[in-house]
Amino acid sequence: MRADKIGKRLYIAGYGLAAILSVAGELIWLGDPVRSGDIYWIDRIQSLIYLLAFVPLLWLCGAAVGIAAERRGSRRLILLRLLVAAGSVTSGVAIFQIPDHLVLSLLLLVITLLLTLVDGIVSERRIGSRWILRSSFMLLVLLVIAAGLFWPTPYGVTSPGFTLNMNRYAQVEEGIPKGSIEGVLVIERPAFPIDWLYAALLPSVHIEKRDTSISIGDMQIAANNQRADANQVSSAVAFQKLGIGRGVIPTGVQIMLIMEDSPAEGKLQPGDQILAANGHAVMSAAELAEEMKNVRPGEEVEVKVMRSGEEPVIKVKTMSSGEEPDRAVFGLQVENRVKADLPKKVGFRSYLVYQGGPSHGAILALTLINQLTPGDITYGNSVAGTGTLEADGSVGPIGGIEQKAYAVNKTDADVFFVPAGQEEDARKGAPNLNIVPVRTLDEMLEWLKAHPRT
Repeated sequence: MRADKIGKRLYIAGYGLAAILSVAGELIWLGDPVRSGDIYWIDRIQSLIYLLAFVPLLWLCGAAVGIAAERRGSRRLILLRLLVAAGSVTSGVAIFQIPDHLVLSLLLLVITLLLTLVDGIVSERRIGSRWILRSSFMLLVLLVIAAGLFWPTPYGVTSPGFTLNMNRYAQVEEGIPKGSIEGVLVIERPAFPIDWLYAALLPSVHIEKRDTSISIGDMQIAANNQRADANQVSSAVAFQKLGIGRGVIPTGVQIMLIMEDSPAEGKLQPGDQILAANGHAVMSAAELAEEMKNVRPGEEVEVKVMRSGEEPVIKVKTMSSGEEPDRAVFGLQVENRVKADLPKKVGFRSYLVYQGGPSHGAILALTLINQLTPGDITYGNSVAGTGTLEADGSVGPIGGIEQKAYAVNKTDADVFFVPAGQEEDARKGAPNLNIVPVRTLDEMLEWLKAHPRT
């Protein structure tokens, strides 16, 4: 067998492994759990990303074999294979050194993939007259696989995620991890063509139309900001409950998303902090809404924002609210910006499959309180929970409650705390699970004290 054929087969082996990992990368969203002691399935998945490094390794070997075969051949082909080798090394290093930037690693892999395809086409052309047919067939197969696995549609998919060991996710300075406390994640992303097959075969996988006016990148930025804010707020609330902090101090309103066709496009930006409207200071979304009551749709409002350390005042036109035609709005999605009083440091573990969202807020606060409290406030219960947490300790609603209940039902949880009003939807995913609706963090603490298992 000629050396260049071995090189091509190594390229093809890399394509095959990439396809297998692509399918596996979606199947890991099956409902939890697979665990060993305190190591949950989400911890195992964290290590699976490193299998991607074998794809560029195969391409590197293929390029090296091809270069050796062309020692006295085409200099252009040698240069092309050197580029393949460089791309393989770069993408492999990126996977190991910057695993949190998975998009960058995938982009480097795609670039290297294209270089291997060019190499394959050039090599096939040298073989004989059938190179066009062979190359076209190879490209068609790869395109069909890629489109089926990754072509985003105007639909979104919601599927069960994983339970998360909260004592591994977060640990407070001078705290002692103890008790069994689990958060739960739900997977919400654009639906790919293959997801209709998953929805037909797997329980609790839902597909429905999504809002395509907001880019996936903007959605991810918003989710990351929400997760970071939830970590801050929940930590501050937990400290305040224990009498070691002032809790959450409101400081303004932050822009999370700008809707399509909003008059604020090009003027305001996601991440801007609104400090005032028409000269009146606003410290919360409620205060901003109050100021907007005096504005008619179409009128301009002077908005003072905090951006990159500066405080520009920007004139922004308003538009009519779709639900209330007489109400003026900017076409923004905002949330309260607060300053969290954090007298103790809290460390958070990074997970590639958990990049955003605030729904772990309530269970995070419960975890930190338990770490800093003598004894065990779970009283021997295996606890799971979900729900946002507001500055006043109230528990707010979340999405994907049915899928979250389905995931928790596969664990040994004694109780699953959910936001009050969402218990019926949760029971659709787990009819036999002990689901307890709560309105506040205090209600969670009171229920655990009233239902000890030890």
